[in-house]
Amino acid sequence: MLKCYGENCPIKEDCYHFTQPYVKRNAFAQSPYNHTTQSCEHFYSNIPKEEFIRESAYHIWLREGKPENKALDHWNKAYISACISTGRIKPE
Repeated sequence: MLKCYGENCPIKEDCYHFTQPYVKRNAFAQSPYNHTTQSCEHFYSNIPKEEFIRESAYHIWLREGKPENKALDHWNKAYISACISTGRIKPE
């Protein structure tokens, strides 16, 4: 996957090409964002999909012994883990 340096790109923070953690990758020769159409044909969202978060939260619930009243905690753990893995947020 190519790295995007996001020059003048308004959607760069939500794009995996910009936020990916791999520094030593080949990059786009110029920003692929098209300001005329306000789109990018190479946009790859780094926002985790709800389906993925739900499945991850379910596995956390199983791993923790199926406790009751912890759904929101499990959802948040799954969401944070997914955001870290896509580079959307940095681990503490």
